[in-house]
Order: sequence, then C-alpha cells, then structure tokens
Amino acid sequence: MEENYTTYPDNAKVWVYQSNQQLDKDEEDYLKVQLDDFVSSWESHGKLVKATFEIVHHLFVVIFVDEQGDKMCGTAQDNSIRLMKQLGAELEVDFLNRMTQSYKKGDQVKIVQMNDFSTLLANNEIDENTIVFNNMVTTKYDFENHWEVPLKESWHKQLLVIS
Repeated sequence: MEENYTTYPDNAKVWVYQSNQQLDKDEEDYLKVQLDDFVSSWESHGKLVKATFEIVHHLFVVIFVDEQGDKMCGTAQDNSIRLMKQLGAELEVDFLNRMTQSYKKGDQVKIVQMNDFSTLLANNEIDENTIVFNNMVTTKYDFENHWEVPLKESWHKQLLVIS
C-alpha cells in the first residue's frame, strides 16, 4: 500500500464495497495482498493511479484515489469493480449488492438487507439515532464526515417512516 488515505486531499475519490458477511483474519489478509497488488499497478490513461485502501469493521473495503488533477478513465474505474467481483467470487462473499446495508449496535456492526430496516425500526431494535453507513459517499471528505451517520440524517430514511 502506497500510503495512508488520510494524507489524500478531501476531494480524493472513494469507493466503498461492503461484504455481505464479516471477514475473518485470513480473508482480510488475502484481500490486503490482492488489493495491494492491484493499487500498486492500477493505471488510468497510461499513468499509474495514486491509490490506497482500508478494510474497515471487518466488512468494508474502501478504495481511495487521489486523481491529482487527472480524472480517472471509465476503464480504470471498471477495473476496480471487476476486481471486487473476482475477489468476492474467490472468497464466496458479495461486495456488490447495494441492498446489503449495515448499522451499529454498540461496538458491533450488524449486516441487514435494506428492506429489513423497517422491521428493525418497528421492533425498536433500531431508532432514528442508530448509526448507519452511507456506502454511496464519493470523496474522502464525505467518507470522514458522512459515512457513519444517524439514521435520521441518512439517505436510508427515505425508505422508512420515522416518527
């Protein structure tokens, strides 16, 4: 890995890939090797991409790209999606299902399907202050400031009735 993402500018691109299950140490170690190989040789427009990644909460693979004035080409972006699809197949996990969501319960991160949020809310297992993850963030700034947010401040609330 080139460097820690915190050294990247606030407008660095971010992609959040969430697994549909918790990753164990062996899976994380495997991902780190594969992702390190990928980001160290990732190219866009014939130039190496300045990129790094983090595995967060044993669940999320977050890729950061400092475009340094050059916008990434679509092919380079597609390559990261292909990689995550391939890694998911190898590990028998799904990193691309956007209906898989998560929330915090104490120190734990719980994985649910999007349509389960209404049931959890109705059963008082979560409330409007429950921390959820906005995996649609697109910049480092948004990742640091708007990735973990209370349910009442998230896009998830559009799908729920919060009284």
